Amino acid sequence: MTNPHRTTVLALLKLFDLVVAASAFVLAVCVTAPGLEHWASVLEIRVKAHNFLFVVIYLGYCHVILQSFGLYRSYRLAPTSRELWDLTCAVLIMALPTFVLRIPLRFQYATAEFFVAFVVFALVGLGTERRLLRVVARSMRRHGRNLRNAIIVGDGEQAFLMASQLARRADLGYQVVEVIQAGPKQEGPGNNNGNRTALDRIAALIANDPIDEVFVAMALDTGQPILSGIISLCEEQGVTLRLVSTLADPILAKAQIDEVDGQPVISIYTGPPDSLPLAIKRLIDLTLALLALALLAPFFLIAAIAIKLDSRGPVFFVQERVGFNRRRFGTYKFRTMASNAESQQEDLERFNEASGPVFKIRADPRVTRVGRWLRRFSLDELPQLINVVRGEMSLVGPRPLPLRDVSRIDVNAHKRRFSLRPGITCLWQVRRREPYFDEWINADMEYIDNWSLRLDFKILLKTIPAVLTGRGAY
Repeated sequence: MTNPHRTTVLALLKLFDLVVAASAFVLAVCVTAPGLEHWASVLEIRVKAHNFLFVVIYLGYCHVILQSFGLYRSYRLAPTSRELWDLTCAVLIMALPTFVLRIPLRFQYATAEFFVAFVVFALVGLGTERRLLRVVARSMRRHGRNLRNAIIVGDGEQAFLMASQLARRADLGYQVVEVIQAGPKQEGPGNNNGNRTALDRIAALIANDPIDEVFVAMALDTGQPILSGIISLCEEQGVTLRLVSTLADPILAKAQIDEVDGQPVISIYTGPPDSLPLAIKRLIDLTLALLALALLAPFFLIAAIAIKLDSRGPVFFVQERVGFNRRRFGTYKFRTMASNAESQQEDLERFNEASGPVFKIRADPRVTRVGRWLRRFSLDELPQLINVVRGEMSLVGPRPLPLRDVSRIDVNAHKRRFSLRPGITCLWQVRRREPYFDEWINADMEYIDNWSLRLDFKILLKTIPAVLTGRGAY
């Protein structure tokens, strides 16, 4: 499950960032704008519609820039200097539009002095805010909140040294689930069986518990036989892998140096990296989801009345599903089945028409009359726009699977679909929508490996005719 404390803190941080950016903007105008006799004179300036629109767009731009520089990711292992450098680069980029657009938009205040003042005020404000956040976050972790589950793999002293360092630094917020011994010192000559046992243990822990990170603490010469297996396992399932710096730099696409108590650690990430396009994707998701919810409010009311008149039970069906990094969350759908549908599924398993772990039957006796119509055009999925606003889903991404289906996935590589936020629509839905799991999972892997904003737009556009024709929906 997602950590509610971290979600709340992150939401407040984003809100305060916008407040600080707006305040820095106003202060810079008060200090540098020509023709202002007193700082309070800025309050007498007429607010025009296009200026208000610019401010709204500009604050959205600031949010995207801050997110694209990774300023909302965890810095718990990163040195303060890295966060300060990222913040400085972000603020400089944030300040550019006012300077570049000063002539076409007639911004008289956008002088060189304003540019410098804004950068200084924004850096001081955002920097102070983040220092306070670090203090609050470390205090929360010391009290057992916002913890990350970690596995440590190593050969003897190095593994236990890493475990003791994480335990001593409670402010880093790591909960060591298990220390797994691996390497020739523990496993003897020809340690293939020992390596296999360690890998099996890691795989079992990841499968049964929400593991956030795996630390590998062993020398390169002793760790090489098992290291490739651990890297493959973590890459397949989207788990962050941190390699202690005694290991050689692996040839992987996304790596980053962090530290624990001054000891460098290499972090390897899978899935699309944090980037400006990914930040824009989230901004598009939020904007379109809010707009769609507002426009669809009358339909939601009509659907709610129809569902209540057709059968007993709630309007919405909330089902626990597995999302980004295998975190569970409740998906919202219009109820299309009888209220006791889940309790009847076991009796219907023998009629399952889908291949692989998923469950689908065409003439499902649990579906109501209104539900059959809603399913025909995928209208039952519309409440998942709420999940998009909450940040649990995206408009486009691998479809979130119920717990029953996830528990039956027996190929580790298929679990890499959890390295990206799930979506309302996906590549598989616009291509076929038939219950062939191998084709479905291959489409998900293709989407993850080739993700781009352009691909998202193509899928959204193709979703419309796929929904209108009702192809494969039942």
